[in-house]
Amino acid sequence: MAKIEVGDVELYYEIHGEGPPVVLIHGLAGDCSAWAPQIGVLEKDYKVIALDNRGAGRSSAPDYPYTTRHFADDTIGLLDALDIAEPAHVIGRSMGGAIAQEMAINYPERVRTMLITASFGKLDRYGYRILYNINEVVKAQGYMAAAKIQSLFFFPPAYFNENQEQMDAFEDGIGVTDRPIHGYTNSTHACLEHDALDRLDRVKCPTLVLAGGEDVLCAVGAAKEIVDRVPGSRLKIYDGASHFFMIQCYEESMADIKGFLDSN
Repeated sequence: MAKIEVGDVELYYEIHGEGPPVVLIHGLAGDCSAWAPQIGVLEKDYKVIALDNRGAGRSSAPDYPYTTRHFADDTIGLLDALDIAEPAHVIGRSMGGAIAQEMAINYPERVRTMLITASFGKLDRYGYRILYNINEVVKAQGYMAAAKIQSLFFFPPAYFNENQEQMDAFEDGIGVTDRPIHGYTNSTHACLEHDALDRLDRVKCPTLVLAGGEDVLCAVGAAKEIVDRVPGSRLKIYDGASHFFMIQCYEESMADIKGFLDSN
């Protein structure tokens, strides 16, 4: 919808609906368009703010290593620029969940609730290796080669085998892009370096953590580490689903998200 200057970046953002603010923060491989199915539901009751993170989509991509704190500061700066001072519900997917943590830790007065999906307080060794290797493929062979690997980690084998048309469209969606390579690699750096575990006890807002039972990138163990450290937080696991359980289990996960927001 529009772009706005925030610090040293120009951020693309969209606003849908009216009501209490909900901020949607996408993951490493995508942009705010990934939230379209959720926006269609949430905009009926909430003011939904979705943005392209620095280095992704239509936002600018300065070339230096990013951190999840950079992304959190960008998101708060966007809310400031839009004159949204009311505490917001913050929903983060994968890398976006790590960004949400930095917002809740460093800007507690701005976060009404935190909803973390398929994410981590710190990547485990297996998830770290996956992300590191994907980044190397992006650098050496480009986005489409990486997309054909990512889909294998993002969906379980049976779902991948049974949904060829959807998987082909998914690979095209993240593989056909004019995103600068450094935008991706600098964002990967933020994920690999993110470690909020020793600070998560500072989170005071209601928190729900959602995880795919077969996710190998952001494993159930990583989700449990968050819940163990955030006071009063809750965990929901989608058995048989993987990193993109919000596609695989759309109806169930959407009901969980909407129910959490409506009750807080």
